[in-house]
Amino acid sequence: MSRGMTRAYYREVQEEIFVDDEWEFAEEVNSALIPVIPLPVERSASSDSISSTQSSVYSGLEDLSDMMGNMPEEVLNGTVNSITSRVDIPVASRSSIAAAGSSSAQPLSAMSVDSSDSADSASPSSSWSSVLGKRKKEEPPDNSLSSRKNARFGDAKIRIHSIAHDRNLQAYFDSKNISFGVQWLIAKMVSYDVLAYENINIPDLDKLRGTNQEATPRVAQVFAACQDSMGEAEGFFVKEKAVLSPWKELDREHELALAMGDNFDGFQRQADGWYGGKVHFGATLKAIDKKTITPEYRIQLSPPELGSSSRLTRQYGSKNFLRVKVPRNILNKPQHGLVEFFSQHFLLCGLVYRAFYARDGSVFLVATDSSTGCGRIPSHAHPPPPSLEDYLDWHNPIYYNTAQTMAKWSSRFALGLSNSVPGITISQENIFCTKDPGGPDMTDGCGYINKIALKALRELLQWDTTPTAIQCRIAGAKGLLLLHPDSSGNCSDVPRVWLRESQIKVKYPETQKLSPGHLTIDVLRSSHLRSPSRLAAETIVNFAENGVPHSVFVDLMKEGLDAIVNSLLDWDGPDAMYRLWHSVARAGAVVGSRLAREAGGEARSRGFAVKDDDIEDDDEDDLNAIIETPRSVAWWGDEISGCPSSLEETVMVMLDSGFTPRDCPVLADKLRHVLKTMVDHFVQRYRIEVPMSCMGWIVPDPSGTLAPDEVQILSKDPKFLCPDGTESNVVLGDVLLTRHPCKLPTDTQKVRAVEKSELRRYTDVIVCSVQGTRRFADLLAGGDYDGDKAIAVWQPSIVSHFNNADLKYSHPPDNLSENFHKNTLRVDDFLEQHQGSQLDDLIPRLQSFLLGGLRDISSVGKYSNLHDVAVYTLGYAHNETIRLAYMFCNILDGAKSGLTVLPEVIKSDTRLYHKRSPEWKECGEEKLETNEINAQRPKGMTEFVMDAIMSHARKYRDLKLQQVDGAFSKHHGHRDSSLEKPWQDAESRVRCVKYSNEYAALTMEIELSKIREHVEKMREEHRKSIRRSFSGLKIERRQDVLRSLARDFAAAPDLSSFLFFSSEEVARLKASYAYIHECPNTAGQFPWDVAMRELGMIKAKSLGPSKTVALGFYERFVLTRAAFH
Repeated sequence: MSRGMTRAYYREVQEEIFVDDEWEFAEEVNSALIPVIPLPVERSASSDSISSTQSSVYSGLEDLSDMMGNMPEEVLNGTVNSITSRVDIPVASRSSIAAAGSSSAQPLSAMSVDSSDSADSASPSSSWSSVLGKRKKEEPPDNSLSSRKNARFGDAKIRIHSIAHDRNLQAYFDSKNISFGVQWLIAKMVSYDVLAYENINIPDLDKLRGTNQEATPRVAQVFAACQDSMGEAEGFFVKEKAVLSPWKELDREHELALAMGDNFDGFQRQADGWYGGKVHFGATLKAIDKKTITPEYRIQLSPPELGSSSRLTRQYGSKNFLRVKVPRNILNKPQHGLVEFFSQHFLLCGLVYRAFYARDGSVFLVATDSSTGCGRIPSHAHPPPPSLEDYLDWHNPIYYNTAQTMAKWSSRFALGLSNSVPGITISQENIFCTKDPGGPDMTDGCGYINKIALKALRELLQWDTTPTAIQCRIAGAKGLLLLHPDSSGNCSDVPRVWLRESQIKVKYPETQKLSPGHLTIDVLRSSHLRSPSRLAAETIVNFAENGVPHSVFVDLMKEGLDAIVNSLLDWDGPDAMYRLWHSVARAGAVVGSRLAREAGGEARSRGFAVKDDDIEDDDEDDLNAIIETPRSVAWWGDEISGCPSSLEETVMVMLDSGFTPRDCPVLADKLRHVLKTMVDHFVQRYRIEVPMSCMGWIVPDPSGTLAPDEVQILSKDPKFLCPDGTESNVVLGDVLLTRHPCKLPTDTQKVRAVEKSELRRYTDVIVCSVQGTRRFADLLAGGDYDGDKAIAVWQPSIVSHFNNADLKYSHPPDNLSENFHKNTLRVDDFLEQHQGSQLDDLIPRLQSFLLGGLRDISSVGKYSNLHDVAVYTLGYAHNETIRLAYMFCNILDGAKSGLTVLPEVIKSDTRLYHKRSPEWKECGEEKLETNEINAQRPKGMTEFVMDAIMSHARKYRDLKLQQVDGAFSKHHGHRDSSLEKPWQDAESRVRCVKYSNEYAALTMEIELSKIREHVEKMREEHRKSIRRSFSGLKIERRQDVLRSLARDFAAAPDLSSFLFFSSEEVARLKASYAYIHECPNTAGQFPWDVAMRELGMIKAKSLGPSKTVALGFYERFVLTRAAFH
């Protein structure tokens, strides 16, 4: 990189101030009161004054703010108090919220807020008289946050934090049309302090012109020195980079936004199936190590990646959102000051970002239209970012959702961030609201959808079959949509949806025409049943405490270990290797992982997700999925060498090439490692597979025919194991239903599984009764029907011994509320308290609720551990154990309920129950460096079930590992003549040629010598690179090292001078000689790391007829049990 110019030259161009619009003020405004010096700001490295540039209520001051924002920097350091014009804000009263729903279906607007009623009751005309600027008289009052735009600068200080921004350089970026991707990559280097904006050579920017896809690869060349100083390893990814590269997506979003112009209304699904919002811009918060009273932080940007989409990112565009991960060590600090920090304005790439939601250690920021002082938004800002208040109003209009607490209102922004795929769009008149005659509580979270809509979704999302239910978001509703039970609803050829009152979380004005983004069915996933399922430790404890003998779980544990070991040691018989391939594929979830990698952000909606959700419920909002791509870059195979990344895939590739564990030491070593890892994980994680079990969504009975103690479990295919060894598609008889988290004695219920003709269409879901006085799902850890999963168990050895616990445990202790502080502030009360406040004052107060997820985040894990200790030391049904279980459950939902544990309660509970975990829970975990002993089971109490399982599991694991060692010790490594043959044939060919043409033979020897020297050189490089510490590196770094070796191995020798050996022959000869050169070490990895594909082709051809298959086909091949005996 050339050195930067002097600061004087860099700041050569200063933009002139242009005021295009004519100001228009109301008569009562005294223009002399308008300040002539802009609002002071707290400044980070390169921050400038900030003010709003767009308003839905034009005040005439927007242009004035631009002019004032261009004041010289020395003026900005002053402090001026300006006179603020008061604007009285209309507040919707509680009575203005229309009663929603009726016993029959009605249009969606019936569930919306009647805007006219709200205006009549809470919007006196006098409240608008002080708004600067003339309004058209026919416009209705604006009940939105936008109406609180400041008429002029207020007294409040606006705090600004610069992530990476330079006002003057931004002008150069804009004049040269530098793409946002390039600006982001430069900003990333600035955020790491490896590049300063003032050191950028302006002429170098001409090299970075073009689209994102064209220009971003050139950033590394222009700023090569900075890239090196960041220590970034060079990667050699090929296919996976195409899947994860964000630049083409960003270009399409930008081009579409420009084409739509003022008619822009989101990046919804286009005719070719494309939709936007799939690029993730992330960052990490770093603490600045300073001895200051108030913690100081900086934000460091991450490379953008392609992944899943959400409603909000589709509506406003990918680059308008930034997710900042907050490390656990910062979150756990008692006085972290994070809410105050994230309440600032953040400057990045010419835009102002504001925080609007926080959860699970992540803070979400949205770009706004606030000015950075340049007088206009950057040229890359297409679509133009909204104002913060317009953004909040689009998703969750506060004035029309006043009948809820502020905590619950704030939590609704998670709905717009859920990982989802846009489905079909439903016209507003075909979205109905229905009220269940039995009361909404019995069907909480589950509405209806007609068959034509489900078929359309199946075709659009490429599902194998039409599902019974989908989990989705539509308009302001969330939850499940179940196939409509009536023929009248399904005979229509128009897609329709029926929503329960309990599903509608956000209400919109009755007269508002919802946008396509609101009316699109945002699909999270479709219904499916998985069988068999596995039990987590807390479920095992529940079963044992309700009467199931410990020996049942010990036997299941042994059966599980036997199944793992026996399936991977079954090497005899004509179909043995096919069975082994199938077993390894299942053990590593290989096929699902491959499909998920390529599906990217659509993996979950298409049923490819490989997330281990057998035990825990899926997060209903699934914010983590926003940036998670199952086995993304970290597990892609090397397309140069043909060697996969994961052990399981490597074993499969070697097996289907014709190698066997008996004749290939490298394959045997890898298979042995797979086996040992699986055995260890099985024992350490206590996840016991129950053959006669399944897992799926619970849904309310749409027919009303199930008795209170009945359920129906029906599958499209016969997948349920029966006691007689056959398989069926229906479960009949006694069955246990449970759900995560399972902490109370009543969180598992024994019911009767039946089959009803009225419910024959409801497959791949668990249908629960709606009769009785209490929602059945509520008994299962306080569940509902918005997508909660339950485990059903009909294993006779478990069910026959289980006894339902007393239902008294399903009710919280009378004094539980005394442990909490509840923020019961309602939205209408909040608005009334702040009536007349200016927007700059109101937004920080809103943010104190929106960012509430940054407070007290450690209590969930803490109380789960406290409950574990109480179970172990006091007993499962002890009063204190029950209280702690309810404490955990209430904290889990604290963000929505507004509950926080009282400090004195935390202190008391910690003193009594904060102990080192029981020994069984630390099995397999890294031992803590502490002298504290594990929690002890008091004498006189019966043996704890997990202690019994741990004792037997350790002994049985040792026996199985001995069996594994014995199986592999019988087979010693030997040379594979088929792999040596290509090199030996070449040498023999040289000898034959020597008799007839000595010169030709000499040339051939020289060519073989070049191959030999290159292979031996690469073997030495491999030895230096692969040291003992290699396996401890991150998988990405290991892949980079191996791919670098494979690339160098494939790139030489130079074939331009070769006369006798073609490129294909050279590749084969290099692989063969690499094997020969490594052969003294029969288990050596070198030839396989650099030439796996060639070695496989040699082996397959040596065994007889073979077929070359394109990689895309190969990765979709599967073997079913029917393929072998």
